[in-house]
Amino acid sequence: MNPKPLRSLLSVLMNLLILLAVVLTVKVVIVFFGSLSSQEWANAMVSITDLVTIPFGAADIATPYGGVFDVEAAVTIGGLLLLEWGLSSARSRA
Repeated sequence: MNPKPLRSLLSVLMNLLILLAVVLTVKVVIVFFGSLSSQEWANAMVSITDLVTIPFGAADIATPYGGVFDVEAAVTIGGLLLLEWGLSSARSRA
């Protein structure tokens, strides 16, 4: 089997994981600052990213800025980046 298509597929998957991690990071910032959460575009972003946030059952932590620190989103980001790192290792071997 030609390794080029496999490397390309892994690269696309890795890029999607990074993009998803960035979008989840934006969600963490939005909910961290409570005033941002009142914006219509922010509500849309939070609603969309809630679909991909892995529910671990962890409670959110209140911030002094009127928002919360979304622990589940932060753990999901860490998992996505760890998965991307593993795929980069696999891609370098392919």
